Amino acid sequence: MKLSEYVTYDALGLSDLIKKGEITSEELASLALEGVNKVNDQLNAIVSLFDQPYKEKAKGDAQFNGVPFFIKDIGASIAGIPQENGSRYTEGFVSPFTSYFAQNVLDSGFQVLGRSACPEFGLTLTTESIAQGITRNPWNREKIAGGSSGGSAALVASGVVPLAHSNDGGGSTRIPASCCGNVGLKTSRGRVSLGPIMSDITSPLINEGCNSKTVRDTAAFLDVVSKPAKGEGILNNFANESFLEIMKKSPKKYKIAVNFEDWETGNMEPEIRSELERICESLRVLGHTVGEASPDLSSVDYIPMFSILWYSMAYTGLKQLAPFTNRAADSNSLEPVTLQMVEAGKKITNLEFNQAIATLNHLSRLFGDFFNDWDLMLTPTFYKKTPNVGGPITLNNDSSLDDWLDEAGKYIPSTPIANMTGIPAISVPCGIFSDNLPLGMQFFAPMGKENRLIDIARQLEESEPWKDRRPEIFVA
Repeated sequence: MKLSEYVTYDALGLSDLIKKGEITSEELASLALEGVNKVNDQLNAIVSLFDQPYKEKAKGDAQFNGVPFFIKDIGASIAGIPQENGSRYTEGFVSPFTSYFAQNVLDSGFQVLGRSACPEFGLTLTTESIAQGITRNPWNREKIAGGSSGGSAALVASGVVPLAHSNDGGGSTRIPASCCGNVGLKTSRGRVSLGPIMSDITSPLINEGCNSKTVRDTAAFLDVVSKPAKGEGILNNFANESFLEIMKKSPKKYKIAVNFEDWETGNMEPEIRSELERICESLRVLGHTVGEASPDLSSVDYIPMFSILWYSMAYTGLKQLAPFTNRAADSNSLEPVTLQMVEAGKKITNLEFNQAIATLNHLSRLFGDFFNDWDLMLTPTFYKKTPNVGGPITLNNDSSLDDWLDEAGKYIPSTPIANMTGIPAISVPCGIFSDNLPLGMQFFAPMGKENRLIDIARQLEESEPWKDRRPEIFVA
C-alpha cells in the first residue's frame, strides 16, 4: 500500500484491512511514520516518537486492531511513558500508572506511535509553548492548529493518522477540530472515566476523547472508551448503546435552536455568521426544524466563574506534580501567563470556588429547561477567524491574565458552556472560510444524548462532505 491509498481509509477501514489479512499492523505503522517524515518538519505536531509502537495484546476482533495512533502529551497516561504536559516544569516526568481511558484505548487494538504536542498544561487554545515550540496548522502554517489538542488535530488533518487522542476542559477537542477540519466530540460528564487519579467530582470540566476525519470513527471510539470503571464516585446511568450502530439507522429529524449571538460580547464576525446561516439552510433542506433561540444567560456571568475553576485547576495540578518534578514554579519553569494562572489559583478562596461550582449547577438547570423545547442547539465553534500563531492567546506573552482571558473569550465564547454544564457537544467541519480554512459548526445536546450529535454529524457529513478536502500540508 502507498500513502496515497492509506489516506483514503479511516481508522475502521484500516482495521478491517488487518482483519482480512490484506495488510499488517507493522505495515500500517511504517506508512504512518512515512507520513510523519513528510509533514512533521512543517507542522511540529509531535513531542516524541517511540522506538517501537506501543501496543498491548488485543483480541483479534478488537475495534481498532493495528491502527496507528498518537496520545496527547497530557491526560492519557501510560505507565512508563513520559508525559511532559508541554512544560519545562514537568520535563522528564514519566507516568507511574495507566489511566482507565488509556487502557481502553490499548485494549481496542490501537498501536501508539508517540506523543502529540499541547500547550503548557493544556491551558490555552493554541498549541504553542517554550518547551515544544509552535505547532502549525496544515491548512496555513501562519494559523494556529488550535489547542490544547493541536498536535493530534494537525496529525489527523495532514493524513498521518486517521484518529488521535484529544481531551477537552474548555473546548480543547472542539477548538482544534474546527481549526484543522476534523470531527471533535466532547462527551457528557461521566460518560468516559477520568480514573484512577481524577474523577468527575474533582475535575468536572475535563473530558477525554479524540479528533477524527469521519463520524463513524468518532462513534466507534466512543464505544470503546465509554466503559464502566471500578471505583467511580458517581453512578453512570447512561443507556448501554452502541454509537456506531446509529450509523446504520435511518436519520432522525430534529428541532434545532441556532444562536447567532454569543452571551458575552455578541461579536460574531460576518463571514462566520454567513456560514452559520448557510448550514442552517442545509439543515432545513434535510428536513430539520431550525429556529433562532438560546437559553437566557443574562443572570449568569459565566466566563469569570469558569476562570476561577480554570485557575484553580492550574494551581492544583502543579501542586500535585511538585513532589515528582523537584522544580520551583517560577519564570524559569513556567510561561508568563501560566505563572499568573497559578498565582491567581493560589488566592482563590473556598467561597469563590463554591460560588463557581454553584454557577455550574445553575447553568446546567438553565440548559436542562431549554432542552425541554429543543433537541439540539447550534453555534459556530469559533466566533472570530482562526488567529495567527504568536498572538496574545499564547501563554508565552506579556499580557495580563485579564487581557489573556478577554482575548481568548472573543474567539470561543461558547465552548466552555459544555464543560461547565457537563452536556455533550461536537464540532463538525462542515463550514469553510473564503480562503479555504475550515470552520467547525458546534452542536450541543442534552445530557447523555451523544446519539443525537452522532446522528446530526453524519447527516452533515453526507450533505456537506469534508473527508476529501485536503490541506496545503498533506502526506500524499
